Amino acid sequence: MSEQLYTLFQSKQIPYEYDLTFVDQLLRTKYAAIEVSKRTVEDLKKDPMCDFDAIYKCYVITDAVLLDSLFTEEERSIQAEMAKKHSTYSETREYNIWGDIQEGRMIRVIVDSDNGSTMTGFNLQGLCEVLMYELYVLKGIKPEACTNPNDPYFAHYLECLDKAGYL
Repeated sequence: MSEQLYTLFQSKQIPYEYDLTFVDQLLRTKYAAIEVSKRTVEDLKKDPMCDFDAIYKCYVITDAVLLDSLFTEEERSIQAEMAKKHSTYSETREYNIWGDIQEGRMIRVIVDSDNGSTMTGFNLQGLCEVLMYELYVLKGIKPEACTNPNDPYFAHYLECLDKAGYL
C-alpha cells in the first residue's frame, strides 16, 4: 500500500509545508472554523506537551450539519455514550464547553507555529478522524523524510494524505 501511495505522492507534487494563510483559509472555508481568542484555551498553559507561546490561532467548529458530515459511525457512538454519561452531571460553563466537545457539538483546533510562517503543530480537541488527517497534512513534513515509503513516519504521512483526499 505504501508503495502505491508513494507513487501517487511523487506524481502529485504536494507541498512539504503550508503557510499560515493557507491553513487559516482552508479551516475557515472547508470546515466553517471560526477564530476565537487564545484566552479560550488558557488551560493549555498547564499542559507540558503544549508550547502556549507557539499558538498561532484558535478555532471552533460548531456547524451541526458540517460536524455530522465529518464524524465516523464510531465517533458518533462514542459521542452518544458521552451524552448518556453526562446527562447526570450538573452544568457549569466549563462543563458546557467540554460537554459540547465530547458530545460532538464542537471541535476546537489550535494551530501552532514556532517560526511565524508555517503550521508546525496542532492540538485537536474533539473526536474527528477526518480533521485529524487534514491537520497532519497541513503540519507538513521535511523533504528529507520523504525518501522511504516503508519508514513508519513517512508511511503515516502518506496514509494521512490519502485519507484527507490529497492523493
